[in-house]
Amino acid sequence: MVIIFDYLDYKKYLEDYYREKKDANPAFSYQALAQKAGFRNKGFIYNLINGKRSISRQNCVKVSRALGHSRTEAEYFENLLAFNHAAGLQKKNYFFERMSQIKKRGAGFTKAQLIRQDQYEFYLHWYHSAVRSLIDIHEFSDDYQWLARMVAPAITVRQARQSVELLEKLGMIAKGRNGVYRLIDKSITTGREVVGIALQNLHLNFTDLAKKAITEMPRETRYITGLTLGISRKAYDRICEETRRFQQVIMIGSRKIRSSPLSRETTPSCLTRSS
Repeated sequence: MVIIFDYLDYKKYLEDYYREKKDANPAFSYQALAQKAGFRNKGFIYNLINGKRSISRQNCVKVSRALGHSRTEAEYFENLLAFNHAAGLQKKNYFFERMSQIKKRGAGFTKAQLIRQDQYEFYLHWYHSAVRSLIDIHEFSDDYQWLARMVAPAITVRQARQSVELLEKLGMIAKGRNGVYRLIDKSITTGREVVGIALQNLHLNFTDLAKKAITEMPRETRYITGLTLGISRKAYDRICEETRRFQQVIMIGSRKIRSSPLSRETTPSCLTRSS
């Protein structure tokens, strides 16, 4: 069953809606849907799905009525269109948050959508990755004050607790019988659109942290270097590939380091890999 709250791409939603109706009734057509919406152009819906037509707010209301949306579904559909057409991260974030709030009120809101919202939250704040790394290299039970203090820069006790709860909901960590949390190697599987937005936010957070490190961290605890040179596109692509390879080297090396016992007094370097 096609549920609008499952979608972050209105074209894909309309395409799946049409296919479902067509399977149920072979007489159903793009033209029939366009006529039901009150459009003179019988190919309006088809052209909309294929990116050959834009849609105004007034036409959005017409399409929503033709699709039989409830009030909440219509509100979500309107913001979905705005989200897809938004230019810039700030606007996309705004409409994404509005959609998230709207779908929680929808009768069709599912557990799967809750999981996707949690996945977005994981990427939204940098310290979730840091907490996950700390749990991987230290024995942690319920000492949230210690956990908050170990993250650099330090986070609040409340943030530390919420982070652990989020990681547990996502199935990325689990509490053993001895009360100690253990890491579960689980990847984030939310849609590309959500990941794209959340990763942009995450990279902006990392950039802010890097700027603070220059002025707030002692030189011996940070390594920041720069290089300016002119390169071709081919050279740029080669550098990107070498960077990805070096990330893999770091990840493999960090696993070997984590296999060695560490004291709780040891100050860790929490690395987050993203691309």
